[in-house]
Amino acid sequence: MNIERLKKQITLSEGKQRKAYPDPLDPTNPNKMTIGIGHLIKLPDEEYLLKAELKDYEIDQIFMSDLNQAIDDARKFIDEHSIHERAFEIIVDMAFNLGLPRLSLFKRLKQALINNDYVRASEEMLASLWHRQLPNRSSRLAEEMRNV
Repeated sequence: MNIERLKKQITLSEGKQRKAYPDPLDPTNPNKMTIGIGHLIKLPDEEYLLKAELKDYEIDQIFMSDLNQAIDDARKFIDEHSIHERAFEIIVDMAFNLGLPRLSLFKRLKQALINNDYVRASEEMLASLWHRQLPNRSSRLAEEMRNV
């Protein structure tokens, strides 16, 4: 797994914000705010982040914690060594975005990965609510999966 490539890929997808902003998938919900590189603020524990303006090192610390969680979640979803390195990085990106509970719903994607059928895995990514909600990100990742 290429951590630097993965960090760049997720940062491209998520963007980087020093101040809290509404979660793009639920912008009218005041309890779903995001900061940094796609960090969903956990209330009430991280309420202080709602009014914070983060410095780069703070964004990086939060991001690395979230990225490590996404890697752990991706490893729970599929054995990292059973699939192509790039395919695993794509699953980490999905875990970062979706979390393990929602990623676990991608049963046909998982089976396609187990079969090392990256074209089918790509099709499963595109045949999802996630794709309808985030067409740019999901289309880009599905195209990368198809070309693994």
